[in-house]
Amino acid sequence: MLKVENISVSIGNIKILSNISLNVKKFTSIIGRNGAGKTTLIKSIMKILDIDYGNVEFNKIKISNFNTYAMTSFGIGYMPEDRRLIPNLTVKENILLPLWSKRKNNENSALENILNFIPEVKSFLHSDAYQLSGGQQKLVALARAMIVGKKLLLLDEPFEGVAPALAERLVELIIGLNKLELITLITESDETYSKLINADIIKLERGRIVS
Repeated sequence: MLKVENISVSIGNIKILSNISLNVKKFTSIIGRNGAGKTTLIKSIMKILDIDYGNVEFNKIKISNFNTYAMTSFGIGYMPEDRRLIPNLTVKENILLPLWSKRKNNENSALENILNFIPEVKSFLHSDAYQLSGGQQKLVALARAMIVGKKLLLLDEPFEGVAPALAERLVELIIGLNKLELITLITESDETYSKLINADIIKLERGRIVS
C-alpha cells in the first residue's frame, strides 16, 4: 500500500500542498482542475520535489527518506504528464533506460513482457522518439514506467491531450494492470476515464483534499 501522511509541499515561497493524507491500495485517481496540485503530489511522492513535512510510505518503507533514483529499487514506475522521452533515442532505448540505470541484465525478457502487454509499440520500436505522435509517446512513456514499475505505477494525466480512441485504449491497458497485481495512482482533471477503470476517487482543490 502507498501511504501519504500529512504532507505539505512548497515551490519557492508558495505553498502548493497542505496536509495531504491518502492511502492507495489498488486503483486511485486524484481528480482536480489545472493548478490543483496533482502533478506536485506525484512529483513529491517521487521525491522530484522536496516535502516540507510529512511522510510517504510504500509497503511500510518510508520512501520519502530516499532520492528519486532509488524509487525503481522499490518497484515504482513514473509516467510524467509531458512524457519526458529523449527525442534522439529510439523507442526501445527510451523504454530500456530505467533498466540500464539499474544495470539490469534481463532487459530482453523485460522488454518482451512489456511488448506483449502493449503490442502497438512493436510497430515503432526502432523509431526515434521525436518521430512519434503525442499518443504514441504516451504509450512509450507507459511502457517505460512499467518496465521498472512492478509494484506501483504513478501515471500523471495519462489521458490528457490524446485522441478519444487512444484514451479508450489507455483505459483498457490500465484496467489490464489489475491482472498484474499493480497498485496504480493516476491523475485526471475530471472523472471521465477514472469512472471507467472503477478507481477510488480523491478530489484535490487548491492543494487540499476536499473529498
